[in-house]
Amino acid sequence: MSQNPPRTKRVEKSPKRDQREPFQRDRDRILYTQAFRRLSGITQVARAEESYTYHDRLSHSLKVAQIGRRIAEYLPDKSASEIRHGLEVDEDVTETAALAHDIGHPPFGHIAEKELDRQVRDRGVEEGFEGNAQSFRIVTNIAPHNDCDRGLNLTLASLNAILKYPWMRGDEGMGENRWGQNEHEKWGVYESERPEFEEARALEPVDKRQSAEAAIMDWADDLAYAVHDMEDFYRSGILPLEQLLSEGTPERQNFLTDVEDELGIPVPEGEDILDWLRNQGGRTLLSPFKGTREERRTLDYVSSTLIQRYIGKEKGGVYLQDHDPSEPYLQIDDELMNEVSLLKHMTVYYVIEDTALRAQQRGQREVIRNLFDILFNAVDPTDGEDTDIVPNPFREVAKDLSPSASNKRICRIVTDTITNMTEKQAIQLHGRLTGRSPGSLQERILY
Repeated sequence: MSQNPPRTKRVEKSPKRDQREPFQRDRDRILYTQAFRRLSGITQVARAEESYTYHDRLSHSLKVAQIGRRIAEYLPDKSASEIRHGLEVDEDVTETAALAHDIGHPPFGHIAEKELDRQVRDRGVEEGFEGNAQSFRIVTNIAPHNDCDRGLNLTLASLNAILKYPWMRGDEGMGENRWGQNEHEKWGVYESERPEFEEARALEPVDKRQSAEAAIMDWADDLAYAVHDMEDFYRSGILPLEQLLSEGTPERQNFLTDVEDELGIPVPEGEDILDWLRNQGGRTLLSPFKGTREERRTLDYVSSTLIQRYIGKEKGGVYLQDHDPSEPYLQIDDELMNEVSLLKHMTVYYVIEDTALRAQQRGQREVIRNLFDILFNAVDPTDGEDTDIVPNPFREVAKDLSPSASNKRICRIVTDTITNMTEKQAIQLHGRLTGRSPGSLQERILY
């Protein structure tokens, strides 16, 4: 286990010592935060309050952490021939990053993320809002810990690993960077956290390249999303997996045509992927899910087999390298990438584009839009709105603002407040502030 400075260095010097290693303490700090517990009330894909037990952001994050940790334990030994310059990969750092990767996501998931970005930019703050940047802000600035004045005071290695997109927001229309990402659409840090960002990124010699642990976390996130969402929506009857796995069905042909159009995976290759998946589950997956013991065992086996395959245990194709600075640390064969992309597209095709979900999202956007407007006016010291409607701990911050406070500062307080809520809390606060549901004096929303 790596313990060499500066990877173990913290942003603020900490005199505390106990039986744990520095990276173990990082993991535990994330696990015990209110920001992490909140994820049980945040949408992964389907609404967190649905009667069916879908994965929420908390269960998703726990599975990402488990997968990421196993990859970090397994891959360095497997990749020995490609690790030529002493690349350090720590399983606790990887798990910390995985546990923290979604804690900045707002109520209602990506639809709210886009709405908050629009609201912030409409007020002249060009860097907008992004869930990954908010996650970094929470661990460095917002979440309380008795070890420091602000944030969790994590090690630089863990901060670097949380940076899934290790850059600030780029200009609109700039296209993809050398790592295949559009820096205007996805970025990982706000200007307010630049000092912590630059200190953490000093560990990485190649500009904008993910750390090895960040790359593992990113891949583990894709695997959990692809495999467990497929399982969720097949169980609930939304995803007709039995038709996709049966040769010659119109449903299969329509889906594979869309995969080719959207992802560039040729129909014959898509057929091979679905045939391989059918062979893992046998005849059990060729009928709608009814919840029998045999179906549950088969689905569990298929999920386990897929995870093993995509971490490189079943057929290889996943390894680490540190000798080519033009390449990511984590290398994944195109065949495996295409398989995971096809599995993820099942959720896009059958769930995210579903009319019922779109109707829900329209209402969710309205909740976020109204909350932002009301809270912005309450936080703005020149507006005259009652600051006491802002829940603590952010009411304290709002009351300390000077009349010259910038829109950027006000927007950050508002987005900090909203991303500190579960979906139920957001709906409750929205109901009270709009008069639609006054609630009870004894029901506190946030503390």
